[in-house]
Amino acid sequence: MTSPPASPGPSPAGPEPGTPGEPPGPGRPVNAGTAAGQVRRGGDGDVDVLYLAGQRPSAPGGEWLLIIGVDAAPGAEFAAEVLPAPGRYAAGGDVLVHLAAEPGDLVSAGVWAVICGQLVPVARWDHQEPEGWPETIRATTAFVAGILTALEAHGADLAATERVDLAEAISTATAGRPWRIPRPGTKAWPMMP
Repeated sequence: MTSPPASPGPSPAGPEPGTPGEPPGPGRPVNAGTAAGQVRRGGDGDVDVLYLAGQRPSAPGGEWLLIIGVDAAPGAEFAAEVLPAPGRYAAGGDVLVHLAAEPGDLVSAGVWAVICGQLVPVARWDHQEPEGWPETIRATTAFVAGILTALEAHGADLAATERVDLAEAISTATAGRPWRIPRPGTKAWPMMP
């Protein structure tokens, strides 16, 4: 996948372009081509994730997909934006999928979340058939998107305006709850032992 393929038809999942200055969050990427605090939504890179099935990532280091819409039901909405290299960025509240080629025409697929300036690995599936990975990761992706949306709805500050460089963040990413998710009206609080 050197560039996002043309979708076989219009994607019902693609969001309408956002208002300039609207804070980033789930499905609202911060892009290297935008100023801090500005977002780009519903760009030309939007694609139905199911349409990517059967293709192998060809970019060195794999491909990053920013999830812009997902439904847990098999075959339902599953839309993403393919983040162009170099300069792949995300922001607090974003859900990402990382795809990498493996030997023997297989792929690995991982679900990631960005929380408070940190890239957090959620789950990874190795040795996947290129045709089957979207449905394998669907439920986990929908769960993570739902949790991040609920946290924001209850006042958690996931640092939606803080850009995270994925190339840098992946080298220090660790599983588990990020060390800081501020409660409403408070500063960051440490992770409990």
